[in-house]
Amino acid sequence: AGAGRAAVAEAGPQGAAGAGPAGGTEVLPAGPLLAHAGSLLGVGVALPGPLDHARGVLHRVTGFPEWDGFPLREALAERLGVPVVVDKDTNAAALGLAAGGQSGSFAYLHLGTGLGAGLVIGGSVHRGARTGAGEFGHQVIQLDGPRCTCGDRGCVEALCLAAVARGDVEEAARVLGAGAANLVGLLDIDVVLLGGRTVASEPEAFVRGVGAVLGARARRTGEEAVPVRVAPGGGRVVAVGAAQSVLGPVFGRGVG
Repeated sequence: AGAGRAAVAEAGPQGAAGAGPAGGTEVLPAGPLLAHAGSLLGVGVALPGPLDHARGVLHRVTGFPEWDGFPLREALAERLGVPVVVDKDTNAAALGLAAGGQSGSFAYLHLGTGLGAGLVIGGSVHRGARTGAGEFGHQVIQLDGPRCTCGDRGCVEALCLAAVARGDVEEAARVLGAGAANLVGLLDIDVVLLGGRTVASEPEAFVRGVGAVLGARARRTGEEAVPVRVAPGGGRVVAVGAAQSVLGPVFGRGVG
């Protein structure tokens, strides 16, 4: 499957589409799914944003801007013959965490090649009016800061990834904490959960650093500090959430 994903990314939407709907089996590893199509209720797909969850259309996906406008849900549904749900990986992770027992309102912050968030507010995944909520990494916290891949300056993502690149985990955690503090102030969430391979490489440092920023905010406001933890389940929660996005509506449950 990993080789299939790489082939799709390298071919781009035009190259993939040229092999048939959604790229064909040479590009899209659909064979195992097609073999069991009779027992499939649907397929949940989770990938980096931004994207349009309601329409299943990709926007300028992190790292692959050439896929902007590609109707992934339609292409996969035509190829597989079953309903398809497309969502951001951070939303899928939040959904998976909620399905696994995480209650209340929380933010899942994912730090890897980019920085995004999955938000559960009042028991439901919050996607926003245009399903674009959760682009956490592109809040500006330094007006004259370094240029971000989104074209703006001083985004949390740009500052955090720059600190990671130079090996300054303490600064990366502090920047992540500043962004998390903005979320806490805006949404009054119960807990902040951290994930992604960069966090996994130094989990204690990130929990400590983000927690310190939130603790300082709590002392200033006189409120109780919002707890910070590493999200349980690792990358598996994304797959659980993607499955839940399909199964929840079928069985009348879930927080999607």
